[in-house]
Amino acid sequence: MKNNHLIYLVSFFSGFLSLAQEIIWMRLISFAGMTVPQTFSYTLALFLMGIACGASIGKSICKKNPHVQMCILGKVFILAAMVDIILIALVYVFTKNFNISILFLGLCVFICASVRGIIFPLIHHVGTAQAKTGSKISNVYFSNVFGSALAPILISFIALDYLNTQQVYLLICFFTIIIAVLCLNSEKLKYVGITLGIITLLLMLIPDKIFYEFSKKEDYLNPQLSAYPSQIFENKHGFIQVYDQGKDRVVYGANVYDGKLNTNIFHNSNGIDRAYLLPVLKPDAQEILVIGLSTGSWVKVLSMMPNLKKITVIEINPAYIDLIKTDPIVSDILKDKRIEIIFDDGRKWVKKQSEKKYDIILMNTTWYWRAYASNLLSQDFLIMLKPRMKNDGILFYNTTQSIDAYYTANQVFPNVYQYKFMVLNAMQPISLPNHEYMQTQLCKLVRHSTQTPIFKDADECSSAADIILKTPLTPYAEMDLSQFPYHLPEVITDDNMITEYKYGKGF
Repeated sequence: MKNNHLIYLVSFFSGFLSLAQEIIWMRLISFAGMTVPQTFSYTLALFLMGIACGASIGKSICKKNPHVQMCILGKVFILAAMVDIILIALVYVFTKNFNISILFLGLCVFICASVRGIIFPLIHHVGTAQAKTGSKISNVYFSNVFGSALAPILISFIALDYLNTQQVYLLICFFTIIIAVLCLNSEKLKYVGITLGIITLLLMLIPDKIFYEFSKKEDYLNPQLSAYPSQIFENKHGFIQVYDQGKDRVVYGANVYDGKLNTNIFHNSNGIDRAYLLPVLKPDAQEILVIGLSTGSWVKVLSMMPNLKKITVIEINPAYIDLIKTDPIVSDILKDKRIEIIFDDGRKWVKKQSEKKYDIILMNTTWYWRAYASNLLSQDFLIMLKPRMKNDGILFYNTTQSIDAYYTANQVFPNVYQYKFMVLNAMQPISLPNHEYMQTQLCKLVRHSTQTPIFKDADECSSAADIILKTPLTPYAEMDLSQFPYHLPEVITDDNMITEYKYGKGF
């Protein structure tokens, strides 16, 4: 009777721990693969193949030994934990000495899943050994499926908000060992299991090593960029890496360039002149919506506008606040009462706002080939944003050189323009103002906390205007398509996700 209840617990943790480990491997491969959407299918396919291979081995064990006991399950759980620890150690050593290999990580996923896949056939065999009744079989299956369903919730939404990925991985190994100890009947093996469990817990105290190695950059074209990040911010939403590059702090989001902490148009290492374009196009703007906080540099520039009443910022990852707090260039936006930062999904939030309209909508869009990029670039979302713009409002966002993003915008808005690789959408025709007008507007920009001018004199304002005017504001019909990778442009939709798949970066 004792074993009957224990087998359900073991079945539950078999499913829970397997899915938990899959989530962690998915996180590792997604980071190494620069969060392209193909990493999900790649990881899932290898994990399922590994489970199938392991299940086949488990079936063979049951055939050769019809009287499988709980102690066999304990030994396989011990084996699974040891293999997982060895695999993560190998990943660290491999990454430290070589470039990250998606193939190597895929092999690790397959091995991990294969060993864990052995377990469930054994559980089913032990759990129904006395009587293969419908209730016995269904209880074993239900326990396993319930554990599998619970893992994404507890690991993805809770554990990864309190522990880093390396710690969660080792915690999964620890619980695997605990389940093994419950199954073992040999005192010696139990002591071995307890010892391994204590060692695994102690390993959790080691500072994060894996993602610092994954984050290593060897940019020979840009030797000033530090090889290792000076900081990594991690939570359930992902990773933010900060690198030192001379006087600049370079920010990567989930291993992909995200921007720099800079608001100085004369330094302009991050193309911040694009942000200064908005105050000269819409100097009287009072209500601004920003989707994607990122480094906060663009929000800081917009906060300089003298007539501004409110900036509403929608950001899904609270870790960007922790980043902004560390840098005096942008940290004062957190004290500006005109700026409201809301942690939510951009699309979900916009959908809930039925009446609010804005003078400027700015989207800090990521690279078009990353997973979920279509959520911001698609025709569906642009149609959703259109009613949120005032009659003379503008929508400005980065296409990251996707011709399809321009083409899609042109299907939704009456006036579409290119500024560098940004797309500017407007309800009314727009043109760049002349130098004198631009200089006047730039001289009005002030630091809100002190009300001191951003530019010290008219000459600085004039120089800033020159920088902005270096780039033309080109109507869509006059764009030079030779600057883009050639293909006939297509409309991006939520359903086709062409920027992520058809024309995406891939591995």
